[in-house]
Amino acid sequence: MKKTILNMTVFLMALCLFTACSKDSDKNDDNGTTTTGEHTYNIEVEGGTVFNGSVPKETAGYYYPVAFVEYDEDLGSDLLAGILQDAAGDFQFGLGLALDSNNQPTIPDTGIGLTFGQRNSQNKYGPAGPIELTLSNYEETILSMYGEEARVASFTLQFSGLFKLGQSGDPVNVTGEIVVAKP
Repeated sequence: MKKTILNMTVFLMALCLFTACSKDSDKNDDNGTTTTGEHTYNIEVEGGTVFNGSVPKETAGYYYPVAFVEYDEDLGSDLLAGILQDAAGDFQFGLGLALDSNNQPTIPDTGIGLTFGQRNSQNKYGPAGPIELTLSNYEETILSMYGEEARVASFTLQFSGLFKLGQSGDPVNVTGEIVVAKP
């Protein structure tokens, strides 16, 4: 499992460096749904801390993939993994979720699950108890980059539950929504 997580991390970093090309930032898809030009996040932490903002889905005409999908043999299911970083600000969100046959997420026994917080801080918020997850508008796209293909996902992830800041933080209630725009 550690090898799989390490491979996925290397894969994610490589794909972030070599992103796929996408020309239209706002357009209608085949179902008439309007896609946005941004990935968005809104997370509210008990006690008043709020992380809210957006990240362009394209940089200089290239799609910025946030979430990749790869089959994990140890889990026996697909793994949805990625990082959303606000380059202009201080926010970072990481996910590593197992997907069931209906593309509904669970936090695997090993792996990152969900983490978020200040981008340059060692201490991030992580699960401290049961987390309720809802994945909607899930869609996969195959991107070709330099002869390699990768499965990326667009979706809306809503979550709530107990999180704590770093290893020693007190558990606090958190609710959040992450929207990953499609290419």
